[in-house]
Amino acid sequence: MELDLQTKSKSRGHDIFDNSRRFNARGQKMDTVWLVDDLPRNLRKFEENHRGYFKIETFSKIDEVLDRIHEKDYPDALLCDVFFYDSVEEAERVEAEIENLATQLKGTAQKIGVHDHQHAAGIQLMRKIYEFFGNKPPRFPMYAYTSKGPFLLEQSEWDNISTYGAEVLLKNRVLPERERLEIKGDIAIARARHSWLAWGKLRSREFLWNLLPNVVVAVAAFFLGRWLGQC
Repeated sequence: MELDLQTKSKSRGHDIFDNSRRFNARGQKMDTVWLVDDLPRNLRKFEENHRGYFKIETFSKIDEVLDRIHEKDYPDALLCDVFFYDSVEEAERVEAEIENLATQLKGTAQKIGVHDHQHAAGIQLMRKIYEFFGNKPPRFPMYAYTSKGPFLLEQSEWDNISTYGAEVLLKNRVLPERERLEIKGDIAIARARHSWLAWGKLRSREFLWNLLPNVVVAVAAFFLGRWLGQC
């Protein structure tokens, strides 16, 4: 499942929950969190768990997320399912199999035929976002939001997830409050980091701008002194 980055999708087709609601009940601006997942029930569950705490946008196709990134429309945090299948029915079947066989790890998963890594489209999305930002992690937190990953991914794929700057957040394994706390904390850290970087760049430009007149005066004085010395 390779992504065509040059072709924009004609229709978005993603579900947006409370798209116009940017503030919580206390009037505080909510962080924007995107989730891309091929199972509608996972999208609904995430929205139900975190409604009122985040402004949530959900996507069922990864190219819809890339369209937004290319338009320089970024979330405060992005959660990516890792494995995507051709239909909701197939995705539900695989999800059920993995849940039933979670204790038997990769060997059983291979036997039931769900270990095809062409379905790991979420990692492709992370790679394309990483490349879009100049082969650097994005300015917002990005997560491999997965339940099957611990049983199906190879070491090289975990290495790629790390290289692209993504964290791992296990789906349906922690309480919503704990999940929300981790996302909000990472958003705050990312904002603080980029605020300091922006401040440093600004101060550098101000320093050079303030230094420029002194450099001009010094150069002028040097040449004036040489000219006077020759007179």
